[in-house]
Amino acid sequence: MKYYSLLFVLFIALSCSKKEDETPLQNEDNQDNTNIVDNFDGTGPLIDFVTNNAPSLPDVSRVSDRYRAVLTDNSDNKTLHFNQDQGRLDAKLVAFPFEFIARNIGIGTIDDSQIAPTSENDPYNFAGVQVHVEDFNSINSSHVVVGHRGSTAFTIEGKNTLNGDSSVNDIGENTVPEGRADIRIVGNENKTITVYWQLPNLTSNSTSDNWTLYNGTGNLPGTAPTYGDTVYVGLITYAFYTTGVPFVGTCDSIEIKK
Repeated sequence: MKYYSLLFVLFIALSCSKKEDETPLQNEDNQDNTNIVDNFDGTGPLIDFVTNNAPSLPDVSRVSDRYRAVLTDNSDNKTLHFNQDQGRLDAKLVAFPFEFIARNIGIGTIDDSQIAPTSENDPYNFAGVQVHVEDFNSINSSHVVVGHRGSTAFTIEGKNTLNGDSSVNDIGENTVPEGRADIRIVGNENKTITVYWQLPNLTSNSTSDNWTLYNGTGNLPGTAPTYGDTVYVGLITYAFYTTGVPFVGTCDSIEIKK
């Protein structure tokens, strides 16, 4: 009888020890969940995004493991992000400090999203990343987009929009010759942002990253909005008027580190 009692005591002790050992692992899992990676797996609607002004660009989804925005109609400049215009934004609510990376984001043709359309007749065709104040009714944002900027083709454009007044520049013609790039936005402790870019790193290995500060400083033109504790950060695709339409904006993945 004592033998069985001893076995029972040992069983209880081992069970308690196992539970104690598991607790740190559960905590580590919770910490890992503060980082978000979205590879846009499969085909269907975007998952867990907050969308502003969806009617301006209705055909946005996951297609064959990519974010895909099909822009076929820009009547009344409804997709535009400039001054008072706010097109569609698909975003995540993020608190400072943060790091947001969009991989292989840019523009393509309807037939092949990974081949950039031509730049005939000075089109303004873009896909990229926007940081927006938490209130979508407030026209305050910053963005970094890849594509054609009129006579400056195959470039990256940066823009600050402060109370509906936009300041804009770019990094020069043919700096992204395939019309695609990786974009990295760092949200700093003081609630400012620093912007980086690189040609697409398709290795799935972040140790191969070689980030370049936007225009050598990481700062976007003009005066940046005053951001609160949290902002929306996400993906945009847009055109200015109808030159170059139709086209698609795509992105392979996003990573958010908090």
